[in-house]
Amino acid sequence: MNILNRIKKIKDKLIFKVIIWILSVWFLGSFLISLIEPGSFKNIGNSLWWTIVTMTTVGYGDMAPTTMFGRVLAIVIMLSGIILVALITGTISSIFTTKRIMEGKGLEKISKENHIIICGWSPNILSLINKFVKSSNSNDIVLINDESQDKIDSVMSGIQNKNVYYVRGDYSLDSILNKANTTKAKYVLILNDSTNNHDEKVILATLTIKKMSPSIRVVSQINDKNKIPFLRRANVDAVLSSDDYNLFMSLSHILDPGSAEAISSLMSENSSNNLESKQIPDEFFGKTFSELHNYYFNEYGIICLGLYNREEKMGISDILSSSSDSIDKFIEQKLKQAGHSLDEKNKVHINLNPDKDEIILKGQGALILK
Repeated sequence: MNILNRIKKIKDKLIFKVIIWILSVWFLGSFLISLIEPGSFKNIGNSLWWTIVTMTTVGYGDMAPTTMFGRVLAIVIMLSGIILVALITGTISSIFTTKRIMEGKGLEKISKENHIIICGWSPNILSLINKFVKSSNSNDIVLINDESQDKIDSVMSGIQNKNVYYVRGDYSLDSILNKANTTKAKYVLILNDSTNNHDEKVILATLTIKKMSPSIRVVSQINDKNKIPFLRRANVDAVLSSDDYNLFMSLSHILDPGSAEAISSLMSENSSNNLESKQIPDEFFGKTFSELHNYYFNEYGIICLGLYNREEKMGISDILSSSSDSIDKFIEQKLKQAGHSLDEKNKVHINLNPDKDEIILKGQGALILK
């Protein structure tokens, strides 16, 4: 990184020097041509115009020196202009090329906002990214991991949308998260490859991210269900458990293969259907679920599957164990440093297929299948 920064600084200085040389040749050439050719070049405006045109091209022929010294000066200005313009063009191109290389290797700082950050790795990460791209075209996506460059290049080449960026490094470190502009992110998804058990790293990363910006929605994947309480204490917004999903899908394929295939189809990046959450129009508060269902189906041809709302202030006793060990104390300390209270936490409550006469309350949202 130090070498790349030095190269960048040197190139920045070179551009400055070239610009100084261009200005010097321009003004000096204008002054000399007005002395050597007092006829057409008596006006300083004409001299400045002719010099800059001669530097960047070979002149338009509207004005031309008539004396030998004037023509020699014109040749010098032409050659100087060719060299200086080539230098500045090459330097600017080199800077952009270097920036592109650094971005490709995950070494460039990200300046995006309201983006989605995906930490870690999964064998299905390409399908996951394309699913994100398909459902949220307005959000940039930033990947953070330390996988091999071949893996990264393979994923990047298969992405349907190029608004995907990459930061190389350990996603549990503040410096790497800062490079991904995590404090300005909208969502963070922390993946945990089942072949490499990184549960402790996932917990630490969740703590770090929530300390950096408590308002970011963080979804973390964990392999050991016994460690889910630690993630809850880290104020994670949602937990993905590989064991729960694998068990559910295994049983469904045997007992109810239709539902399993439907879920697999929805998860496919090529699926034309998507599950989404939507804000309910204000005029439906106080009305029945049946009226809302009919509205979405008749107006948009989509199906309202249910309702959701956030429960505020869920007690810590609901998620903490009665014992307190060194990990508990470590997490409690981190949460206090992040400005979190251990007394409450937001939780999303889902009500699928509610009664048709259920009254919709203010603050609820709709789960729809489109």
